[in-house]
Amino acid sequence: MLDILKKHLEETVFQCIVATWINELEEEEKQAFALLKQNQERIVFADLYKELSNNQELPFKITAFRSHMKGYCSCQKN
Repeated sequence: MLDILKKHLEETVFQCIVATWINELEEEEKQAFALLKQNQERIVFADLYKELSNNQELPFKITAFRSHMKGYCSCQKN
């Protein structure tokens, strides 16, 4: 049983698909997303998502994107 408990203690932190996608971006783009999250009260994430998805295929839907960017995504819960 102890080996199972240790395994779960040592597992890496869960990252949602949005966090995984952002982490694969160039450093400047990552920084821009961090600034967007910091200024979330001024950002309309539905509009941002629409513009991003018109520019490229995204591996997630609007709900996952919005919840991650607003900070209530399950990957940001501690």
